Amino acid sequence: MHADHALFLGALETKHHVTVTFFDAKEARERTVTCAPLDFGPLRGAHDPAPRYQLWDVGAKRPPFNVTILPADVRAIQALETTFDPAEIIRWKFKPNAWSHARDWGTFS
Repeated sequence: MHADHALFLGALETKHHVTVTFFDAKEARERTVTCAPLDFGPLRGAHDPAPRYQLWDVGAKRPPFNVTILPADVRAIQALETTFDPAEIIRWKFKPNAWSHARDWGTFS
């Protein structure tokens, strides 16, 4: 877990946007993105069961909108004052109780 892990979970639970600075291995550079925090845990179907920060890039112009980051690649997480509505993000066939981290997001919990 990253030093800002509790801040990430707090933003997730209160539906606040975050900025995350991380090392992007695909681009071989550090990036900062504004996201909605979605979860922290292993990715379903991934070969590597390591837990990851799972986010939705609100500034992405085209898919993929999801960003997954290993804790070791996170440089900083900062909570923002703006909030998000999970109903505007979750467009996939959602299965209740699918999250690794429990939260109260109504029908998306």
